[in-house]
Amino acid sequence: MTPRAEPLIGVVRRPRRAPSLSGWLDRESVFSWLMMAPPLLFLAALVGYPFCYGILLSLQDRPVAHPGTFVGLKNFATNFNDPIFWRVTANTFVYTGAATLLKMVGGLALALAMNQQFPLRTWFVPCCCCRSLCRRC
Repeated sequence: MTPRAEPLIGVVRRPRRAPSLSGWLDRESVFSWLMMAPPLLFLAALVGYPFCYGILLSLQDRPVAHPGTFVGLKNFATNFNDPIFWRVTANTFVYTGAATLLKMVGGLALALAMNQQFPLRTWFVPCCCCRSLCRRC
């Protein structure tokens, strides 16, 4: 003997609604992806394309205004053996470190100075931080 499914008496099944665009857009996950899509596409276009094009150019021997020829990693091998390349790389790291350190120390010094009590502080601090608050500056 096998069990049989019997129809329920008095229970009315509602017909399924066809999916609509407004119902689809009301879902939070769909709406959030739609709101994130334009900035992500814009970012991909403004960052991704130059990044990929730069990699393509680094693999070519290309004079200005002429078509390039593919040389693979030869450009990188040439730079790896060049002492000027290593000097420029060291200069870049020194400059970056010094600029970062000076900006951090200068910003901290200004923040500590602005945190002290001094005459005309209520006028000076807003004028330095936001020029639109004080038009006479």
